[in-house]
Amino acid sequence: MSLHARLIITAVALANGLFVLELLRKRKLTESYSLLWLLVIAAILFATWMERFLLSVTRFFGAIVPVSALTLLSLVFIRMMLIFFSMKISKLEWKIKELAQQVALREAGKAVGEDR
Repeated sequence: MSLHARLIITAVALANGLFVLELLRKRKLTESYSLLWLLVIAAILFATWMERFLLSVTRFFGAIVPVSALTLLSLVFIRMMLIFFSMKISKLEWKIKELAQQVALREAGKAVGEDR
């Protein structure tokens, strides 16, 4: 991979790191998710600058150029995150449904109590 490509990847990764820290500062992102994203950014930087590691990964996946291996790893990560967030959304949907049912039962109970 060329030095130019490495520098661009590094600049984008560092900008993402600053963005994550800003979201954490503004309390729009929890500490656990911030830590996860910072670890991912560190892994990207490691893979970008460690030539031997990147070449090993490239050979393992049967890619021709290291950038292809990085792209594949990125797509795998994105898919994992999509599945993870789909699970989180599903769990929240179930909780919202339960809470709505509990509120409806309480409201119905109050309405019955007022009729007496």
